Amino acid sequence: MISVLAVGLYFVPMLIVIGKKLWSAVPFRLFALYWLVCAVANLVEFLPVSTAALELFTVIYNLFDIPLVLAVFYFSSGDAAVKKFTKIVAPALLAVSLVNCMINGFTADALKYVLGIELLIVCGVIVWEIILKLQQIRLTGHAKGLLLICAALLFEYGTFIVIYIFDYFLPGTSSTADNFLVYYLSSLIALPVAICGFLIKGIKAPPPVSDFMENQYNKSIPDYVRG
Repeated sequence: MISVLAVGLYFVPMLIVIGKKLWSAVPFRLFALYWLVCAVANLVEFLPVSTAALELFTVIYNLFDIPLVLAVFYFSSGDAAVKKFTKIVAPALLAVSLVNCMINGFTADALKYVLGIELLIVCGVIVWEIILKLQQIRLTGHAKGLLLICAALLFEYGTFIVIYIFDYFLPGTSSTADNFLVYYLSSLIALPVAICGFLIKGIKAPPPVSDFMENQYNKSIPDYVRG
């Protein structure tokens, strides 16, 4: 039930983007597409596939997951330093991961150290973006929405670090079922926060006070006087 609810929540950001007509807002569109990809990827868990095929799919998904998130930050960030960093790091991590798997095989063990570095980098970029947003004097609805999305991503990837540590360095401490439970629980906590970010962006801001007063003034003057 928890996994079904979590996977269902992955579809909600894209539904909000479509329903609230946010497609032109590039950051929100890209983050919604990212969670849509996560939804489709997690649906594989419910398909009747062999353990070997599922492990291969998980490895391939882990290869592209973090470079994809970094690419999203490249296109959505307004900071030149973040864009420059992600532009270099995202393809570099993907290339290193692919070469590593070609040498050591497409297995979970082959990603042991590369995945750890990737998790630290993506968490660092998310914190970087959060700090940049908090430094703004006045947070717009756009900035508030992205801030909540970044907070949700930070919680998700922070949880992934915990799962990574237990999975690779503390084997036997927790079972695969426990790891999946923590994974889906983190999504159930993080996705509602991200959804609030999409909804905040979808709320139309009231017109500036000056514009509002001007409109009221124009309405109070008869047409023959303005003419």
